[in-house]
Order: sequence, then structure tokens, then C-alpha cells
Amino acid sequence: MNARVKDQVTADAVAASPSGELDSLLRTPSARKAIETAAVRIGRIVTLDANGAPSVDFPGSGGTPVAARLAIATSAAQLQAALESGQPVVLLFENGDAALPVIAGFIQSAPSPAVAQPAEAVPQMIEADVDGKRVRIVAQDEIVLQCGAASVTLRRNGRVVIRGTYVETYSEGTNRIKGGQVRIN
Repeated sequence: MNARVKDQVTADAVAASPSGELDSLLRTPSARKAIETAAVRIGRIVTLDANGAPSVDFPGSGGTPVAARLAIATSAAQLQAALESGQPVVLLFENGDAALPVIAGFIQSAPSPAVAQPAEAVPQMIEADVDGKRVRIVAQDEIVLQCGAASVTLRRNGRVVIRGTYVETYSEGTNRIKGGQVRIN
């Protein structure tokens, strides 16, 4: 839309409203505040209540913590870590109201090149809460599913290792064991 058409549409909208109500409405301080807070803000979690619900502080809150809701799945440990480290959070505001912040995510800090360590030096834990028909996990060398003394290991060379103190298999149909060789004990 070119500038002339845009100006004409805006002028027509103002003229169509009785006595330029639209124009005056947009110029009121409360309307400007709602429009300003509709943008994404960066804040910090400053407190967690007894139930683990966060309160945040952000530019424009006047330094007073404001109770926030979560739009992301996160653990109590991650919220506590964000509180302790001062990790920035991404905030959205319901209906543009600064009193109704919603935490939309966490800002991840990138390590500086001078301090960066090799990826192998820092093991990375990934948590997944998946609700779908199929989950695919891909790794370069090995995937290990472990719980206590039980584990299932998938290796790059095709080897599958199942370990446990007691291993059971159940089947409503045929339970087949196939291989080039089958060794029992």
C-alpha cells in the first residue's frame, strides 16, 4: 500500500468516526500505554511464591514485582535457576495490560568465543515431554535410555544392548528371536 493510499484510509477512518473519536481515543494516555505494552519485553523473574508461580520485573513495572503466568512448559528447577542467575525472560502482555505478563520463553546466553569449551566437555541434558504419534531421536554415535540399573543402548554400528537385573518380554502374538546366531547363556 503506497503512502498516499495509506494516508487516505487513515483520514477516512478518522472522518468516519463521530467527531474524530478514533483519533482522540488513540491519543489518550491509557490507550498509548496499552499499545506500548503490547510489544515484547525482556524482564527477569524476581520471586517464586509457595506454589512456584513466578513474579517478574521489567522496564515499565516501576520496580514492583508483577505475578506472571507461563506460556511454556518448564520445571520448578528451571524457574529457580532463572531466578538465582537473573536469566532474562521474554514477556508478552495479555490485552496489552502491563499488569498481566505472560512468560513466553527464556533468553539463552551464548558462551563467549574466548571461554567456549568443546561440546564434549559439557554434557547437555535435554528433557522432552512429547504428545504425538511418533517420536524420533537421532544421535551421531549412541543413544542410551537409562533408568536406575536398566538401560537400552543403540550404537552407530547397529548393535543394541539391553541391560537389566530382570528382563521380561511379553507378546500377545508370536515372540520371535532371529539372528545369524542365537546364543542362550
